[in-house]
Amino acid sequence: MKKIAYSILICLSFVFGSCDKSTDDTSKVTYFVTLERLGDTKIVLEKGQPYVEPGYYAEMNGEDITSSVEIKGNVDVNTPGIYNLVYAAYNEDGFAKTFTRTVYVADNTPSPLQSGIYTLAEGSKRTVPSVVAFSGYEIVIFQIEPGIFYITDFLGGWYDQRTGYGPDYAMVGKFELNEDNTITPIESYVAGWGDSMDQMTNTSLDPATGTLRWSIDYAGQLSFDIIVKK
Repeated sequence: MKKIAYSILICLSFVFGSCDKSTDDTSKVTYFVTLERLGDTKIVLEKGQPYVEPGYYAEMNGEDITSSVEIKGNVDVNTPGIYNLVYAAYNEDGFAKTFTRTVYVADNTPSPLQSGIYTLAEGSKRTVPSVVAFSGYEIVIFQIEPGIFYITDFLGGWYDQRTGYGPDYAMVGKFELNEDNTITPIESYVAGWGDSMDQMTNTSLDPATGTLRWSIDYAGQLSFDIIVKK
């Protein structure tokens, strides 16, 4: 009986031996960063217009650490294009909190179609295979060279925003604004599906109201009527 009791004592000593004072200081608390974006996620500038940083705020364990935020990327306001700025704040263990702001620099050649952020208007709908109305989503349209425009989603946010699939499922592309205020698609691409539009019809711009319309067929089985307003 004494032998068994002694053996149990040895086992307990082995199990709990790791809790001696030599390990008291090895545990630690990790504080994570809170990073807040100030201003808009998307900004559209005319070529040559200065970029003014809207701001950001970072905090860790109640302390303001905004000055330690790193910004990757830059904006060339003299060259039309898309510029992504990535903001990152790190804690002492290297864990990061990030967000992205996208700046669109537009060619400033005068045009009946203004560059900017457009909202999908009421009256927009998927028409085939069944009618589904949708509106309120934002897309960016901006001039990249005289008469040629880039668009962030020909589908008006159907997959990207409405269904929550994300930007890989937006139909990005380019189109030409014609003299009669119709538009002609130049290219389109949905990265997530690896395909493009079938055709675009019924296009028109009303310069007085800034309303742009088109109908689009996609994937051999879907059709949309899209209306956007600035």
